[in-house]
Amino acid sequence: MSLVNGLLYAAVTLVGSLVAGLYVFQENLLYHPSIPTRRYEENPNDYLMAYRDIFLETEDGIRIHGWLVLQPNSRKAPTFLYFHGNAGNISHRLSDVQHFYSRVSCNVFMISYRGYGDSQGRPSERGIQRDAAAAFQFIRSCELIDPRQIFVFGRSIGGAVAISLAYRFQREIKGVVVENTFTSIDDMIDYVLPALRWCKFLNRNKWNSAAIVSSLTCPILFLSGLRDELVPPKLMKQLHDLATHSVYRQMVTFPDGTHNDTWFRGGSAYYDAIATFVHKALSISDK
Repeated sequence: MSLVNGLLYAAVTLVGSLVAGLYVFQENLLYHPSIPTRRYEENPNDYLMAYRDIFLETEDGIRIHGWLVLQPNSRKAPTFLYFHGNAGNISHRLSDVQHFYSRVSCNVFMISYRGYGDSQGRPSERGIQRDAAAAFQFIRSCELIDPRQIFVFGRSIGGAVAISLAYRFQREIKGVVVENTFTSIDDMIDYVLPALRWCKFLNRNKWNSAAIVSSLTCPILFLSGLRDELVPPKLMKQLHDLATHSVYRQMVTFPDGTHNDTWFRGGSAYYDAIATFVHKALSISDK
């Protein structure tokens, strides 16, 4: 074998290995249940919130875990299904959820996606969609909850989870709130990993919210941190503009909000926007 042929063979082998690795291990690039840690570091009691441990089985037999945080008169309060981002677990969102609890006066059902926290399995788009469906099916039949006041919230990739769930069950969901989410993972590759644009055909975790958000008729609130360093705010604007069939849609921006702290930097205005949206969505459904 000549030197040139040898180098060509080595290059083809390297590219082939890279492609195979991207295909096989792509979930490891997208989902990070162990950053900063997979174990729960706190629980709702640490934030003076009453809760119940909930274990569910998904349609493919995976056991997932969640916390159902309850208002004192839970049947009279709206309930949010809460979908977090791609790193950490539900214990890392308790400070945020405490504000939902106290300022929006709602119940919150937080779930750990498969492979996160105390949930079994490994994360994938199809698997997390099944987790979300199991959580919704539980909450709509829970005797502690008013099924006529169910909302979904999602941050970052959780926004894609929320939109996907609402697409499937929108007749039973009163409203959707998404924060700093994206149009699709393929679009995010263009921004975050532009060198890998050529291999987007290998992506099996599409989370293509842009393709389905126009089908949603329920009210939608878009919360966007304008200093988001990961998801370009223009993708949130694109999602908002695509939601043309929503009976009521609203975009609220926070000039100082970055990808992970928009809820914190937004302060009272952030939660006031959610509370006002809940009231508006429920009033629309009563007409």
